[in-house]
Amino acid sequence: MNIIYIPCRRWLALVLCLAASAAQAQLTLHEAMARALDKNPQLQVFPFREQAAEGRRESATLRPGYTLGIEAENLAGSGGFSGTDKAEYSLSIGSVIELGGKRSARTALADTRYAQIALERDIAALDLVASVTQGFVTVLSLQQQIEVEERALKLANETLAVVSQLARKGAAPEADRLRAKAQQAQVELNFAALQAEYNADKHALATLWGEDEARFQRVSGDLFSLPASADFIELWRRVESSPGIAMLTSEQRMAEAELALIRSQSSANIGWRLGVRRDQFSGDSGLIASMELPLFSAGRNRGEEKVARADLESQAYRQQDARLALRKGLYRAWKIFQQSQLAVSSLQTDIIPALESAQSQTRQAYEQGRYRYTDWLAVQNELLDAQRRLISEATNALHNQAMIEQLTATPLSEENRHDK
Repeated sequence: MNIIYIPCRRWLALVLCLAASAAQAQLTLHEAMARALDKNPQLQVFPFREQAAEGRRESATLRPGYTLGIEAENLAGSGGFSGTDKAEYSLSIGSVIELGGKRSARTALADTRYAQIALERDIAALDLVASVTQGFVTVLSLQQQIEVEERALKLANETLAVVSQLARKGAAPEADRLRAKAQQAQVELNFAALQAEYNADKHALATLWGEDEARFQRVSGDLFSLPASADFIELWRRVESSPGIAMLTSEQRMAEAELALIRSQSSANIGWRLGVRRDQFSGDSGLIASMELPLFSAGRNRGEEKVARADLESQAYRQQDARLALRKGLYRAWKIFQQSQLAVSSLQTDIIPALESAQSQTRQAYEQGRYRYTDWLAVQNELLDAQRRLISEATNALHNQAMIEQLTATPLSEENRHDK
C-alpha cells in the first residue's frame, strides 16, 4: 500500500491508502487534496480572520488615551461679569489610570482568541481532507461498480445468446429467452443509473476545490488496499493530542480569560486631569489638578462576573461530554473498519473464487440440459452480489479510515507514517 502524506501544518500527517498508478492516473488523491487545500473557499477566510484577530490584539494592548480639555468661566454674565474681562480660561490634559490588570486581561483574551482561530483553521483543514478523501473514495467506488455492471452486462448478453440459441433448437422454453432479455434490460438500466451517479459525484468532488465542473475523466487508486489498524487505546492516545482536544482546552482558556477580564472591570479606573488656569482680569495663572473615582463599581459588575464564572465551571462538563462523543465516534469507526476489512479479505479469498467456479460449472450444466435457467441465473446473481458487496465493504472501510484519521490527525497505521 502506498501512503500519501499531506502536511496541512507541522503536526498534520494523514495516511490516505489509495495507491495511484501513473499509467492510469487522471486524478490522484494527492492531487485532489493539494487542490482543495490550496483553493477551497472555506480555508481562504482564515488569513483574514487572523488579520482581524491581530488587529483586536493590537487594540487590546493600547494604554488609555489622553484628552485635551479647554474650559472658560465667567463669560457673558451680567453686571461686572459681562463681557470677557473677568473670564478665566483653563487648559488641561487628562486620562484614566486602569486598575485591576485590565490591559493584561484584554491582551490575554485577544491572544487566546488568536490561538483559537489557528486551531479552527487546522480543524477545518482536517475536515476538508476527510471530505476530499471520502468524496474521492466514493468516485473510485463507483468506477469499480461500473466495471462490475459492465461485466454483468457482458454476462447478460452472453446468457441471452446462449438461451436464444437453445430456444431456437427447442432445447429451452421461450420463457427462458424472454427472462434473459428482461434481465439484460435491467442490467442496462443499472449501468445507466451508475453512470449518472458517477458524473454527479465527480462534480461534487470538484466543488471542494472551487471548480464548477469536473475537469478529470477518472480517479486513480486501489480500493482494496487497506492498512493494518492500530489498537483502539493507541488511537485514542492520538486523539488526546489532536486539534479537536486542543480546541476543547482552548475553549477552557477562553472562558478563563473572559472571567479574568470581567473581574478586572470590578476595579474602578481613576480619572485624572492636570492643567493651567489663567485669570483674564489679573493676568495670573495657576496649576489645576483633579481626580475622579467611580463609586460602587464592584457591585455593578457582580452579575456579569457570576455569568462568566458559571460558564467557566460548565466548561469541564462540556469537555467531558465532547470527549465521550469523540471516543464513541472513534470506537464505532474503528470497529466498522475492522469488520469491513475482514469482509473484504473473506470475499476476495473464499467467497468470490468459489462463486466464479460455481457460475462456470452451472453454465456448462445448463447448456447440457442438466440445470434450469433459474439455477444458472441464481448463481450469476450470487456472484455479482458478492462482487458488489466487496466494493461496498472496501468503500465502507476507507470511509471509516478517513474518519479515524480525521479524529486522530494521524495515519491509521503508525508504520505508514512519513513525518516531514
